[in-house]
Amino acid sequence: MIVALTSCAINLFGQNKEEIIKKIASQNSKYSTVVSKFSQEKKMRGVKKEIRSEGVLYFDRENSMLNMLYSSPAGNQLLIREEKLTLIDKGKKSSFSTKNDSNMRKLKWTLIFAIGGDIQKAAKLNGAEIKQIDSKDYYAFELEIKDSNKSGWNRLELSYSKSDLSLCVMKMVEKNGNYTAYYTPKKEFNSKIDVEFVAK
Repeated sequence: MIVALTSCAINLFGQNKEEIIKKIASQNSKYSTVVSKFSQEKKMRGVKKEIRSEGVLYFDRENSMLNMLYSSPAGNQLLIREEKLTLIDKGKKSSFSTKNDSNMRKLKWTLIFAIGGDIQKAAKLNGAEIKQIDSKDYYAFELEIKDSNKSGWNRLELSYSKSDLSLCVMKMVEKNGNYTAYYTPKKEFNSKIDVEFVAK
């Protein structure tokens, strides 16, 4: 049964940063699965226009499974399942061990912690300080990474809905100004995901 909670209002007025972070983690722990359309924006030095793409995201908390199936460009995919991270880009498939490859392991858990609403774990993993930033529409945070050489990026920007506390914007900013941003404005929670189907 699909539980759509996007209209659920949760009042966090007057709470401090630590309380809000705990509330976000607590609420997201109730979402066993997340299914959402997403859009992606990538900015690269030397390229005038942002590179845009989109697709559908599947997240299974219990299995730490994340699958991003792209409809544009069609056939592209980012799949995290068990101890493997698989990328398909323009028909080329690359697989990495998140057990043996520290960079891929960090990418895996950064994505899973952020989507899963665990800001504290995402910050600890990246050796980052958490700063709450002003935002009209979101509970927004910047994770400033002390040693960007180890992470590959020097700042993470995470924005969570003020209604259902789910992740709506994630921006990974590199030291040279390049960034990749993901947008997931509308979601379905706790729907049954056929892991074998979406993760094949």
